[in-house]
Amino acid sequence: MFLGMLVIAALMAGGVYLIQRHVSLPLWAVSLAAFAGAWVGQFVGHKIEGKKPSFLKDVQFLLIGPAWLLSFVFKKLGITY
Repeated sequence: MFLGMLVIAALMAGGVYLIQRHVSLPLWAVSLAAFAGAWVGQFVGHKIEGKKPSFLKDVQFLLIGPAWLLSFVFKKLGITY
């Protein structure tokens, strides 16, 4: 799991580098737009699904979400951890 999260962090760092290098907007503006778009998309998806987001019950789900998604991907790929 650690190595998987390390790969994800490295990909994110690479994405930040590419954004800084190729986009004329400041990184904070690009990040803010991505953050707002992701939140809107998340709430639209939950509305379609008909369920409330879990993180509204407990803030720890915001931190657990990426690891949970990675464990789901590992199971689909047959990778044990």
